[in-house]
Amino acid sequence: MKKLALALACLVSLAFFASCNPEGQPTIGVLVEEGYVTDGASVNVNDTVNFGFSCVSSLMTGKPLASLVVNVENFDTEGTSLGSGEYARKDLTGMTEYLYKDAIIYSTEKDDLVGTSVITAIVTDEAGQIASASIVLNIYDPAQPLTAVDFEWYRLGNTQTGLEEYGLFWERNIKDTHAQIKPLDGVTLYSFSADKWEATTTDVEKAALFADGAITMTVYNNVSTTAGDTYNDVIGTKMADGTLHLINVTKCVIGEYQSQGYPITISGQAK
Repeated sequence: MKKLALALACLVSLAFFASCNPEGQPTIGVLVEEGYVTDGASVNVNDTVNFGFSCVSSLMTGKPLASLVVNVENFDTEGTSLGSGEYARKDLTGMTEYLYKDAIIYSTEKDDLVGTSVITAIVTDEAGQIASASIVLNIYDPAQPLTAVDFEWYRLGNTQTGLEEYGLFWERNIKDTHAQIKPLDGVTLYSFSADKWEATTTDVEKAALFADGAITMTVYNNVSTTAGDTYNDVIGTKMADGTLHLINVTKCVIGEYQSQGYPITISGQAK
């Protein structure tokens, strides 16, 4: 996905607070200042989000301010509340105006569009009059580029290494000249077309690949255990905790015979 920049205003203006509230309530509004978000802005996960509110006593009653409470409520993409809580509380006793500035970081790791967050500030004056203002933010999780790492799966006799971190094990070959690579308990094994390896470059693309069009299988057994060869097989695993591994098997090497048998190394890259 495209990375979205914060929609920020560069104008500093608090003049709208000068108007009189006919109901005698204090006045509160979202701070409009460069570097601070305004209502409707889009922000990225793990970014520092600066926000603020400005409060002024009622010009009608002249009652000083008493307190400011800031609450935050988050929603998923379906509009279901993920919970809310008090973010800050300020004692404004005796003040006639107050400028509140703060920052928040959203660290939820989800899909492309994480959801929304509503930051609400409620100001109360000494007469018990209340006013509030809110900032609604669209929270995005920007795509992260994938990095390919080399792997080697080795087997000699009953010894095997390199597979477990990908949720796999190399079952002993019985009456078969191909390696029997199977998923561990709780792991799902997938098969993909060869072009998906180069086409999948970000974590968002990888998640979409596994979610749509992935073919599950119980065993990967395309690699010969009798002769070395090159391959271009793309498989994948989904771990019990949801971690996804995209795997490109490219080579098999058969070593010199030893007392336990022939050492076999299957290699390639994963991301």
